[in-house]
Amino acid sequence: MSETIKLYSYWRSSAAYRVRIALNLKALPYEIVPVHLVNNGGEQHREEYLELNPQGTVPTLLDGARVFRQS
Repeated sequence: MSETIKLYSYWRSSAAYRVRIALNLKALPYEIVPVHLVNNGGEQHREEYLELNPQGTVPTLLDGARVFRQS
């Protein structure tokens, strides 16, 4: 069984919105992991997130061992 795709996203991000559209059009199951860009100085600057995406941008798509950092 494959792992669920995780989409690290901010609800107002147009780039993340386009990724959600593509995932839904392909009927791929995925989990949204919210990354708030304002709270606490921006959750995208947390060490755990920067390990996934050193640029500190959203969206980030995690598919198993593959990480996609650009929309």
